[in-house]
Amino acid sequence: MATGYSLATHYGGQGLLDSFSFFTGIDPNNGFVDYQSKENAIANNLVSVDNEYGSVRLGVDSSTTYLTNDTGRPSVRLTSQDSFTHGLFIADIYHMPASTCGIWPAFWAFNNQDNGTNWPEGGEIEIIEGANTVQRNLYSAHTTAGCQAPDSGFSGEQRSLDSSKSPENLGCNYASPTADTTSYGDAFNAEGGGVYALEWDSEALKIWHFSRSTIPDNIVYSHSESPDPSTWGPPQAVFGGSSCDADTYFFNMSLVFNINFCGDYAGNLWGKADQCNQLASTCEEFVAGNPSSFSEAYWDINFIDVYQFGPLTNTTIPPLSPNTTSSTTTTTSAPGTTAAPADATPTHTRTITLEMAQPTQTDVRIVERALIGGYTLLGCFRSSVGYQAFSKVAASPSMSSKECVASCGGSKYAGVYNGTCYCADTMGDASAVGSELCDIEHDEKFSPVHHANSTLPTNATLAARTTSNKDADNVLLTVYGDLSAEPMPPAAPAMGACPNVHTKAATVLVTAPTAAPTKEDVVTAVVVQTVVPVISSATAPEKALDRAPEKSPEKGTVVYVPPKPSASPSDVMAVVAGADKAAIAIWTLGWGLVLWFVVFGVMSVV
Repeated sequence: MATGYSLATHYGGQGLLDSFSFFTGIDPNNGFVDYQSKENAIANNLVSVDNEYGSVRLGVDSSTTYLTNDTGRPSVRLTSQDSFTHGLFIADIYHMPASTCGIWPAFWAFNNQDNGTNWPEGGEIEIIEGANTVQRNLYSAHTTAGCQAPDSGFSGEQRSLDSSKSPENLGCNYASPTADTTSYGDAFNAEGGGVYALEWDSEALKIWHFSRSTIPDNIVYSHSESPDPSTWGPPQAVFGGSSCDADTYFFNMSLVFNINFCGDYAGNLWGKADQCNQLASTCEEFVAGNPSSFSEAYWDINFIDVYQFGPLTNTTIPPLSPNTTSSTTTTTSAPGTTAAPADATPTHTRTITLEMAQPTQTDVRIVERALIGGYTLLGCFRSSVGYQAFSKVAASPSMSSKECVASCGGSKYAGVYNGTCYCADTMGDASAVGSELCDIEHDEKFSPVHHANSTLPTNATLAARTTSNKDADNVLLTVYGDLSAEPMPPAAPAMGACPNVHTKAATVLVTAPTAAPTKEDVVTAVVVQTVVPVISSATAPEKALDRAPEKSPEKGTVVYVPPKPSASPSDVMAVVAGADKAAIAIWTLGWGLVLWFVVFGVMSVV
């Protein structure tokens, strides 16, 4: 009987949001951040689901100015209610937070059992992580004592091999290989995102990155043929192996997405591994006072699929995810991607009910323009002070990105605006904006999008011809960067090291009818989902609304039922459950005082 990976859990669209808990406690990593509840995040448009593609956006407040003594900039941190030991995890991500001073985003996993009180038992791994203006991804692992990373079998750049707990909690680390210039931040987004894949078995945990244009066919068509990591080439990072028993050091891990600011990583690196201190003396000062710099600080998650290894048959459907709905999606070949092999024989056939999550189409123009003369497309950028780090080097009516890159040889960055080429060794205050704002034609000629009243000439330096912040905002540069010598990112501290503030996962109740083969031997299934969140100690009691759903849920409908305060200690966190003993003590003390007044009152009368 054939064996391979079958889809076991699908996170996408509304189902993803309903299957992750929103952390609302004080940041355990000392960040300048105010993590929001699900209700607040939705109300403030920090979290949303795309109606057309079903992708989930997780963002931050990019419109409000704060003070450095405020709690921090509003953001989100989500933790999966499911925990895992082993599996193949495929995360299709269209956009991640841009490479911006002050930011510290991550996609990671850790053992959140018992609210993480036994950390680092069960381990912690960072799949995507970076800080400030870095352009290379950092992979890390943190474990109890005795785990050493292997010294071969990977393509990434390795730093420390010891993942044991230490005072700095830096663990063992890899960076994406220098040849992979689209693994993180601006370049990742300009490429249209991509896929990160984690294969986790008893031997090791292996992580791959594939840019949008290089995703393997057995991932693109994974719903008709099993994804096969053995065909993907060497992973970029490996944890486990002969010097670290994977089953001993890694188990029961939950997935986490978050966007932090400053703190123990971005804050500690401020001005040391970057030039962010030229923008503000402290990380907190910059993050508090420059909301527009974080307009691109968001995740756009197409989906996360979790596969389990086992026998494959024509009448076997993988276990349904608690967040699966009855909205069925048909996957079609996207322009610019490799067509499905004509002679491919599916390893098994199934119809599985999924959210609307659709594969992001690969734009042929993006692929062709992503790398020019060794320079990688970083996207569209705006400056509020006139790109003072950039200098003019060439100008012509037909100036293209290719010509500009050639003119900027020796400089790290090349930017084009209105027929003029500018070069720089640092981005200065330039921050990413939506790539769609810069119209780069197929022939690579750049046509900037700016306000019609912009009358800036093209025969001066960009800073000199910017007469006001308003004018500077009108100028958008499409920027390429030479990332071939991008240094390895500094090691990052663990993020699960303060377990006392982790939130408790909500309770998910699932009802699913028994699957039955159809005449064509295609197995179908439908799931009805009701999500009943619970109250955690981090949630104020007044946030619990005492109301029932307006109508009974239909098949495939996700219904949010606000919880009623429960009298059962099993439904709330331990700190609340312990209130019974305190109540008894107060009751005893109160009656003792009453008795004291009665006795001494009688004696005084006598």
